[in-house]
Formats: sequence, structure tokens, C-alpha cells
Amino acid sequence: MHRVFEFDDIIYAVLQHVKSSATDLVNVAMTCSRLADSALNILWFEQSSLAPLIMCLPQDTWEVTENGVDHTVHFSREPTLIEWERLRMNASRVRRLVSTHGFTDVLKPRRGEPSFIPDPDVSDHVLQRLFAWSRPTTLFPNLCELHFEAVFGLLEHSSKFWLLRQFISPGLQALRFDVTGIPTHEVEQLLAALPAQAHGLRQLIVSADDGTTALTVPPSLGKLPKLIGLAIFGIDVSLTRQTIANIQQARSLQSLKLKLCGTSCDAGGIPLELPSLKTLYLSGGSLPQCTHFLRQVTTRQLSHINIRYCGSASPAEMTAFMESLSTSCQTFGYLERVYVVDESTHPDYLLVIPLSSEIFRPLFKFNRLSSVKFIGVGNFNLDNGFLNDLPVAWPNIRELKLTSWKRRAFYSVTFTAMMSLALRCRSLQTLHLTVDATQSTTIPRADETEELWPTQTALRNLHLGYSGVSEVARVPYFLAEAFPTLLNFKWYACHFEDSDVDIAMESALYDASQQLRALRNSTDDDDSDELWEKDSDDSWAW
Repeated sequence: MHRVFEFDDIIYAVLQHVKSSATDLVNVAMTCSRLADSALNILWFEQSSLAPLIMCLPQDTWEVTENGVDHTVHFSREPTLIEWERLRMNASRVRRLVSTHGFTDVLKPRRGEPSFIPDPDVSDHVLQRLFAWSRPTTLFPNLCELHFEAVFGLLEHSSKFWLLRQFISPGLQALRFDVTGIPTHEVEQLLAALPAQAHGLRQLIVSADDGTTALTVPPSLGKLPKLIGLAIFGIDVSLTRQTIANIQQARSLQSLKLKLCGTSCDAGGIPLELPSLKTLYLSGGSLPQCTHFLRQVTTRQLSHINIRYCGSASPAEMTAFMESLSTSCQTFGYLERVYVVDESTHPDYLLVIPLSSEIFRPLFKFNRLSSVKFIGVGNFNLDNGFLNDLPVAWPNIRELKLTSWKRRAFYSVTFTAMMSLALRCRSLQTLHLTVDATQSTTIPRADETEELWPTQTALRNLHLGYSGVSEVARVPYFLAEAFPTLLNFKWYACHFEDSDVDIAMESALYDASQQLRALRNSTDDDDSDELWEKDSDDSWAW
């Protein structure tokens, strides 16, 4: 063997090129003993089921039964002690037991192999024999991340929660579990025990399916010295002042995610500071509920805020939210991303919710914003003055989406103002805005001089919503000249009454798109509105 493989870091770097294929990793492990350990560590590093471990036992010890699309691993005979030890060796390499939504997508097969291989379930009897032979903390001594529900979701509630407690260890860094069907006092007892039994925990996610479980966040969470991420989904966390005070005890908390299911009722008092919080995500409740939470906390380092509310919010409620955000964020130079979306299941798109520029102007004080997205929250009624001030307020803006979605936006800003905005925001890559492009376009001048703004080479995606367009505005010509790297040019199809005005507007936008492609010598793209309206904001990831 070449001397270069005497160094573990070089071996690891080489194996990164084959880690996407389980077959390749197995072949490398069988090549020589020097490579086997590193290859097997990568192979077993992350699993979404215990089935692969069981199936490493001799083949005559297990069998797979089918029930429709489900596959379950059973024992056909009891493994011997030597055979159990083989399983223990592989289990010691597992670092993450996590969800892959029922499929093994961590080790992606190479070309020619099946794209996804469903993981069989493991029968209750097999799990009982496995953990009767060895405690979970002994079997998985290096486990640092556990999504319990993903791996043991089929167990009965009582057995499942008993087994969960057996996995708690000081080495665990990330834990996610579901409390559906578990008595509230048992959940609170487990949370209270975490500081003593899992003091290395950095991320904790507690969820429930139905949102009927009422949970009190215990102050003991503040005794987890390394906790930086806390998420509570589908649970009535009773956002009283005491609950927020208990969350505040986690002094190192950087990411907080709450799905609001109950009623926020407390008010008044001095807001409580979350000094280390950088990212805040609130979902499930109404916008006033989110506003209520913001009014009760202050932050100094908040950089990302993600609000997903349900139920139409009035202009007054949106104004109150903006004011609460301005008050909650104590340091204006930290906030970088704002994402607000109305996720109502059946929203009333015919309800007019006029949103003027004045509602959004409080955001101008956050001069570090790089992404501002308001999706389906109302009917935008902005003015040219707002667009003119925006590049000064947000010089680093990269993504701006003021998206009415199926609500009609007003033609209140001109295509000329939009052109000036996009040219002055030199880092802007994505822009979604409804404009009035029915009048002739005035060529934007740089800093009110006679010189034209130079071409903007950052803009890749432009969505003109329900914009009105006519030939006199020369939209294709100006877009082709000013934005040479523009890749996607989109607009809304008619969602309303398909009136003559709507049909003419859509036809004009289509003609403009075709002319732009002709000027660029480009082909049609298959980008859809779904990519623009339901883009996966990555802020729900840790």
C-alpha cells in the first residue's frame, strides 16, 4: 500500500468521493484492513432504521415478511453471542439515527443501482430481544443524534417512551421525539431529567401530531449548558409569560422554533431578553399571536425571522407586527432575513387586504437585510418613493419578494421605478414585484446625472406578478440591455374571472417574454409559479 494511506485524514478525504454509494464503501472496506475501519465508519455513520444492523447477522437468523408495501424483519432463530457481537461492532459506528421519510437517501446508490431502497421495519419482538441483550447506550456508545420517532415510530406509546428514556446519555447532542399519546406529566418529567442525563444536548425537538397536548416548558432546560436549538411543534405550549421566562433560562439558545396551537393570553410587563437568539421561527397561529410573542421578547443578535401564520391578517394587524418586530430587535445591524407567509389552507383570495408602503417602511431601519419575502399576505399597494428609498436602506439586498400570489396586487409602482431599483441594488439576484408597465419607460440615470446606470449582472430571476404591460414600455428591450444575466422571467397566469383585461394582460406578458428570449437567443424554461410562491425557505433547518 502506498505510504500516503498511512494518514487517516487522507484516507477520509479519498473516501468522500465514494461515500454516496454503499456498494463502493463495502468494496473499499474489503480491499485491505487499513481502509476498512474508515470505510465502515462512513458506511454506518447515519441510519434511518435498525433493519440494516439486524440484516448484518447471518442470513439464517432473520427473514423479511411482506404486507402490501410494508416489509418487516423478524428473527427466524435466536442469534448466538458471537453473532450478537458482530452487530455490536457495527452499531458502535452509528452516529446518527435520523428520519429519511421512509427511504434510505443518506447513502445514495451510484448510477445503475435503484434510486431509493425502502428500509424494512423491525418487529417488536426483534427490538425486545436486541435491547434485552444490550442497553441502547451500550449498543450505540457513539450516538450523537437521535430522531426517535423516525426509527421507532411503530412501537406502542408506552413501550416507545420507555425505550426513549433508555437512549438518553451525556453524549447525545441532538434529540427529536413525539409525545402523541404520552401523559403530559411524563413528558415534563423527561424534560426535567435531561440536564442531569443528557448535559451535552445542543438541539431538542419535541412534537405532537394533533396539537391537543398541553406542555409546560420547564425551567430546567436552562440547565442544559450547550442547548443552542429548541423546537416545539404541534403542542399547546401556553405562551404565558412564565413559559417565555423558562425558555429565557437557556442562555445559549440561538435557534427557537415554535408551532403555536394554543391561545397567547398574557400581556404587559417588561419584555424578556433572549440574548443569544439568532433565528426565530413561529408557525401555526394567527399573525396577532406571532405579534404577541414578539412583544414579550427582545433580542440583540436576531438575524433570521420566519413567520408562517394562518388566517388573513388585516392591514392594522400587519402594521402591529412590523412595529413589534422593530421593538423586539434591539440591534438594527443584525437582522438579515425576513420571511412572512400566509399559510391558510383555504384563504379568501377575493378579500382585499391593501398593504401600503408605510406598513413596510419600519423595516428600513434594518440596514443589513439581504432577503425580504412576504408571500400571499395581502394586496400590495406600494409607491415609487418606497422603491426609490429601498436601495439606500438595504444596500446588500439579494432577494426581494413582495408576492400577492392569488391576491391581486395594485399597479401602483412603475416599471421605470422597478428598473431603477434593480439597477441600484447591485447584489439583487431575485425580484418579485407587480408593476405598471403600460406607459413609456424613462431611462434611469445614475445618481441623477446624465450617465446611465451600468448593467446589473447579479439579477437572475424576475417575476412581474400581475403587471400590466404594453409595447410602449419596451419591457423586453430594457430587460435585455440592463440585465444580461437574467435567466427566468415569469408572471402570473389568470386566477380570477378570466376577464378581457386579464387575458390581454397575460398575453402582453407572454409576448414580452417571447421577445426577451428572442433578444437573448434563449429557449423556454420550465420554471413554475410553485418555485416562486412555495420556495423552501431553508431556515427551518438547524
